[in-house]
Amino acid sequence: MKKIVWERYRIRLFVLLLAIFLLIPCLFRGDGSSHAMALPHRSLAQATNKVIVVSLSRQWLYAYANGSEVFNTAVMTGRPELGTPTGTYHIFAKRSPTTFYSPFPRGSAEWYPPTHITYALEWKAGGFFLHDSWWHSVYGPGTNRWHYDPIDGWQSGSHGCISMPLSAAAWLYAWAPIGTMVQINA
Repeated sequence: MKKIVWERYRIRLFVLLLAIFLLIPCLFRGDGSSHAMALPHRSLAQATNKVIVVSLSRQWLYAYANGSEVFNTAVMTGRPELGTPTGTYHIFAKRSPTTFYSPFPRGSAEWYPPTHITYALEWKAGGFFLHDSWWHSVYGPGTNRWHYDPIDGWQSGSHGCISMPLSAAAWLYAWAPIGTMVQINA
């Protein structure tokens, strides 16, 4: 009898936690005041005419509105061992400011300390963002591999995110509503 009650309790707890995980983001407002913004209805209409295209081979980002380029910037994408995934995605969360926490264990070659980010737009579950990166000063061709940054020394590309200068991330954050398409090409 106790085993059946415990099993029902575990199932109900799982369902409750799943509901919380799926519904809580929907409670946030879309006015920039929260750390995670849900998909406001007005953003869908705005987002349908906006597309962000990232060229991994060029290490460049292009923003289009109604088919016309409105912005472009050099970026840094994932290093060869932690590449940025190609494909079509949509921005589903915006965070400003936020802190990134390493998914890698401390002591791992890929681990990084908690890192402050001013503007972050999440486009793929698992922590794939378009974001500013204050610890880099060089972006563009070749920066996703081992390269020399004149301010910060020898560096490699990102852990899979698409990073850019603060001014570019600020522009993109203000311009791209939740739902904006992100097309990442090889």
